[in-house]
Amino acid sequence: MVFKTKDLERLLDVYALLTSTLDLKAVLTEVLKKAGTVLGAEASNIMLLDAAAGELVYEVALGEAGLRIMEQQRLKVGAGIAGWVAKNLKPLLVEDAYKDPRFFPGFDKKTGFRSKSIICLPLFAKDQLIGVAELINKKNGTPFTPGDQALFTRYCGIAAIAIDNALLHRKALEQDRLQHDMKIAEQIQSASLPSDIPSIRNLRVECRSIACRYVAGDVVDITRLADGRLAVLVADVSGKGVPAALFGAKFSADFEYLAQADSEGGALLNRLNAIVTRRSKRGIFITAVYAVIDPASGVVEFVNAGHLPPVIVGPLPGDCRLAGASEYPPLGVMEDIDYKSARLTLAPGERIVFMTDGVWDAKSPSGARLGPEKVQEILADCPELAVPRLMKAIGRFTEGQALADDITVVGVGYGDYEERTFSSETKSLAKARQFVEKLALAHGFDDRNTGAILLALTEAVSNIIKHTYHMNPDEKIRIGVGRSADQFSIHIRDWGDRQDPGRFVSRDLADIRPGGLGVRYIREVMDVVEFDDKLWDGNELHMLVRGKNKCR
Repeated sequence: MVFKTKDLERLLDVYALLTSTLDLKAVLTEVLKKAGTVLGAEASNIMLLDAAAGELVYEVALGEAGLRIMEQQRLKVGAGIAGWVAKNLKPLLVEDAYKDPRFFPGFDKKTGFRSKSIICLPLFAKDQLIGVAELINKKNGTPFTPGDQALFTRYCGIAAIAIDNALLHRKALEQDRLQHDMKIAEQIQSASLPSDIPSIRNLRVECRSIACRYVAGDVVDITRLADGRLAVLVADVSGKGVPAALFGAKFSADFEYLAQADSEGGALLNRLNAIVTRRSKRGIFITAVYAVIDPASGVVEFVNAGHLPPVIVGPLPGDCRLAGASEYPPLGVMEDIDYKSARLTLAPGERIVFMTDGVWDAKSPSGARLGPEKVQEILADCPELAVPRLMKAIGRFTEGQALADDITVVGVGYGDYEERTFSSETKSLAKARQFVEKLALAHGFDDRNTGAILLALTEAVSNIIKHTYHMNPDEKIRIGVGRSADQFSIHIRDWGDRQDPGRFVSRDLADIRPGGLGVRYIREVMDVVEFDDKLWDGNELHMLVRGKNKCR
């Protein structure tokens, strides 16, 4: 068919709308207006496919019967001319509607409008049906022609592009909203993680958690009790993602409330089990291990509800034992379970590690599972750095693959350990040096070696103040010092953005002044220097020195 110049100009006018607006109704209305004017149609409409409902939904309708048509709102696929086109994916040119058996006259009878000639075309995007478009009756009373259908097909092509663009834009907005909502959920859950872990003399407490999705079903609570003991809860809600996270958030709130009344493990888990059993839907349950640790004696009272057994490592590299398998089912599985606490005693230098089964289930790109044996081997290699080395090993093992499950690891080391928190000011350097100097001398280092350790400490803290906190005096730095017969360790924690110590520039070692000595000098002084960025907030630098059994 040869199109007239005016017909092509009207087509170009409608095409221009595609680049000027994402208002679907505006574009479709203009398409129908132009097509109706060119082809002299009395009425027209465009319906979008609701695939889930198997229905066509009226999006735009024009002409004498437009408002009446819109009142129908929906039409079943397969019903009437439009429904037949949607079902068979073929266009129809009907000269006399009442002579076509596919025509449904119910609408005409209801409104008084009389349908005569109809063009109905399917609308496609990427070979998928997205709707249908109709022209009804020519104003001059003659039937539509194949030429009219060919021209209307051109207009319908524009309509299909507009619908596809609008649907893509709508989907993108929905994805953006979902991403935004999930990010907020992630931030809320991160805020509930124990970032400011309590400082308790003789206990070094570490915690790491990674969600396999935006939010995790793992629950962690680390609290100092009124009597000075440390209470640790590590739990895992069955399932993943938002449902598990929501269930876990409520469980966490229940735990905090009930633990204030009675922190004894058996009684506490009995009460929690009753709540989870009553609330559980669709088979949701929670595995949990709850422990109370005495910093004065190393006594650990714990109860395990279907969770992985805690692992005890140290004091020497290679030392490893399990705290015992669970004797009880998970919370929410059975009513009237009488949970009771077990007891063990940590020796100085030992560390008890709690974890969720996402650690064991971490997979390599080939599908191999990390498994309990390899996990215990990693933990036992260097007890002092068991937690950060395990998290790094998981990262290397998975090589960036999506995690099979959420991962949470909590380690509590028992022994001679002290920590202090300092403001991120250069004047805090003197106080930090005094704190470490006293412990280094008590450990048995001479003045020369103590001085070297203090220079390394000064360099590390100066880098945090300058590069991580950008001289902001309102931030904080926590320094922990551990001592045993075999080693002296320093752990420096900040809550700033992730930093790479390798980028700090060294200068001549003879130039002794704060800042600028770099990792070069620190590594010369210390036997082990490891940077830890696997925390969910901030960084930690671990430095170990002078021991009979050094961790290399």
